[in-house]
Formats: sequence, C-alpha cells, structure tokens
Amino acid sequence: MTLWVRVVIAFVVFCHGFIYIRIGSVLPGPIKEWRGSSWLLGSTLTGDRLTTLVVGLHVIAGIATIACSLAIGFAPSVPGSWRPLAITGAALGVAAFAVFWDGQTQLLFQEGAIGAVVSVILLATAMMFPAAFR
Repeated sequence: MTLWVRVVIAFVVFCHGFIYIRIGSVLPGPIKEWRGSSWLLGSTLTGDRLTTLVVGLHVIAGIATIACSLAIGFAPSVPGSWRPLAITGAALGVAAFAVFWDGQTQLLFQEGAIGAVVSVILLATAMMFPAAFR
C-alpha cells in the first residue's frame, strides 16, 4: 500500500475517533428531542447513570479509534497494532450508539447511526483484512 493511501485512511479514521470524543463528550446536549432513555436498556438504566455510560462509551471509543489511526499511519514501525485498536474502538462505538439510541426512528441519524455504520465498516475491515497495513 502506498504511503499516501495509508495517510488518507489514517486521517479518515482519526476524524471518526475525534467526532466520537467531540460529540460524545457533550451528549445528550446537542439532541434536545432525546427522551433520556435507551431503547436497548429500557428502564434498566436512566438519568445521570445512562448519560455517564453513553459519554464514557463514546470517549473511550474515540480514544481507541484515534490510537488506531496513529497505528495505521505509523504501521511500518509497529506492524499489526492497528487491528486490536480498530476492533476495540469500533465495537465500543457500536455499543455507544446502541445504548444511546432511544428508539425514535426520526432521530436515527442525529443520534449516531452514521457513526455506527462507519464503526461497523472499520470493524469488518479489521476482521476481514488483518494484514491490511503491514
């Protein structure tokens, strides 16, 4: 793989992680219509505890995804380190969306469906192409 392709991929993955941290750290603030509950968890976890879980999942997913982007960008020096970081960040990102979504289909995109899809793509890439950045 050429250097510029690896750098572009690393940049895209970095931006995805940055968005997780930037948006996730202020949730549910930007989404005024959020019900304050999780469709997945129901009434098991609500209020401040749910908000703390959602923010924590987003921030940890973002940190792991940014670390993955750095591993992709510097793949020759640490081969194979990107894959566990990609799997961790992507799985936590999907979990963060699953916990945050309150079941309102009209708010699916505002509540993070696009980020979840990008995380699924990153997860699938890490699982199907383990030697992609060597």
